[in-house]
Amino acid sequence: MAAKEEKDNGTQEKKKSGTLKIIIAAIGALIVGGIIMGVFIYTFGIPGMAPKAKEEVKIEMENLDLGERVVNLSDSGGSRYLRVRMVLEFKKDEKLAAELKEKNPSIMEGILHVFRSKSVDQIRPLDKEEIVKTEILESINQRLESGKVEKIYFTDFLIQ
Repeated sequence: MAAKEEKDNGTQEKKKSGTLKIIIAAIGALIVGGIIMGVFIYTFGIPGMAPKAKEEVKIEMENLDLGERVVNLSDSGGSRYLRVRMVLEFKKDEKLAAELKEKNPSIMEGILHVFRSKSVDQIRPLDKEEIVKTEILESINQRLESGKVEKIYFTDFLIQ
């Protein structure tokens, strides 16, 4: 009978060890499955649910037409001039718009000073025109207190 009890104990230990292996395998499968599902959801989102689109913040811009100006260029002989029409672009702000209108004479003086200091060769090629625009924007923004002008457009640009 002792042999039979040893045989039963061996069978019970084998059953416990087999059950333990199944439980460990099931837990491992759940962990691996969870990781795979997490990576899938992170990468593609939850199936059937559209991702929320990020709302773009649209900044409203305002324009101020500075009108047409004729400026003598600094070429030798003083016979070359530039006719230019400019438009300023800035973030919509009533305070800044009022300041630009109030300081228009000062702003125009700065712009004319920049143009008068240039020769035809310094403003004619397109890449040099961008340099002049940058100088003009710096001149304008130095005079402003309640904001800044973002861009300047030349809507008419004639050198003679």
